[in-house]
Amino acid sequence: MLAQMDAAGIDHGVLSLAGLFGVDTLPASEAVPLLTGYNRDLAELCRTYPKRFSGLAALPLQDLDQAKHELETAIASGLIGAILPIDAFRSPTDVAILHPLLACLNRLGAHLFLHPGPWPGRTYPAAIEDVSSPLNTALRHSVLSVQAAVSEAMLTLCLTDCLSPYPDLTVQVANLGGNLAWLVERMDHLQQLRAPDSLPPGEQLGRVCVDTATFGPRAIDMAAEVFGVDRLLFGTDAPIFDRDQSRNGLEASRVGSDVLAASWRLLTRYRTEI
Repeated sequence: MLAQMDAAGIDHGVLSLAGLFGVDTLPASEAVPLLTGYNRDLAELCRTYPKRFSGLAALPLQDLDQAKHELETAIASGLIGAILPIDAFRSPTDVAILHPLLACLNRLGAHLFLHPGPWPGRTYPAAIEDVSSPLNTALRHSVLSVQAAVSEAMLTLCLTDCLSPYPDLTVQVANLGGNLAWLVERMDHLQQLRAPDSLPPGEQLGRVCVDTATFGPRAIDMAAEVFGVDRLLFGTDAPIFDRDQSRNGLEASRVGSDVLAASWRLLTRYRTEI
């Protein structure tokens, strides 16, 4: 991994176990031993290479008490936060279930990464099968459906007060926050027509960070205009996606150096030896 990072010009990686693999949604009796071992080994890796890696804990989502315990153990061992599935943030009702866990993250001053993935017992999102074209199926599911779900989570995070009780929690949403950057002008217009006295959505996007994983320069530059460049973090989605694609897209954008600076500022909040 270090050789691949060096070849792509990446100095430091934040490692996590994406919820898409389903381990965190297993029954707690199955998930706990798997995730405990994963978090332990990840923390050891980060301690061995503190200038190259930081880590986010994976949590057993079917038992939030056990998830809190695992989070506290992981933070004490040197991890900087946790990863949770986007599906848990698609409505304020969903977020309410997570209050004990979010309160724990906030108390620990941790970082929260929201990545596409299901909440236990849900299908996220259902793939649209097209037997005549596997690529068509992949594009509809992995790009359109998944990014729509990420966008819903962004609306919950930015347009409700669900994060207000957690001022010490930093929040990162994968994949440039879904489609929000290029839909916000339409949202602002709709709100102007239907609720002209309320604050436009475009003026409420300042709390969360979004990462640039797998996007090209046009999308990155647009997101920088909408969210503010200080809210963009460099991401790769490696090894599922190509590190070079993400790095080349960032370098070709107008804001590449500023995004890298914002990413380092976030890391140094948690790992002062960097």
